[in-house]
Amino acid sequence: MGVGALFFNDKDELLILKPTYKDYWSIPGGIIDANESPREACIREIKKEIGLNISDVRFLCVDYYRNLGNEKGESLQFMFHGGILSESQISNIKIPREEIGGYKFMHIENVLPLFSNGLQKRMPKCLEAIKSKISFYLEDAETPKSQS
Repeated sequence: MGVGALFFNDKDELLILKPTYKDYWSIPGGIIDANESPREACIREIKKEIGLNISDVRFLCVDYYRNLGNEKGESLQFMFHGGILSESQISNIKIPREEIGGYKFMHIENVLPLFSNGLQKRMPKCLEAIKSKISFYLEDAETPKSQS
């Protein structure tokens, strides 16, 4: 199971991170530890990856991925909204250089091609959840046909 958090600045740009161990950009987040809730994992990963103590995160969606023959197997990906960061919070971002090579804010239409395929496909529902204040259940980054 994994978590991710979406943060924006006052220009409606998304905070993205460049992990040192991946070929693509991502958002704050990571793997959920044993006996840790998705919310707790999200808060921990935010602190670990951007150095901010943010505990008010809102659930956006959960995405079930099937085991399609890859080494990762099946998974659940929980997405949260961390809100709009103030200038003060942005100036206090501290990334662990051994894990995160850099960060920046970008408009969503420009950032999608920089993400992994799964995050690219999941992002429209996350943005819809923020706007509508309705959370979503997804399977392989899509709303199941019986729910659409």
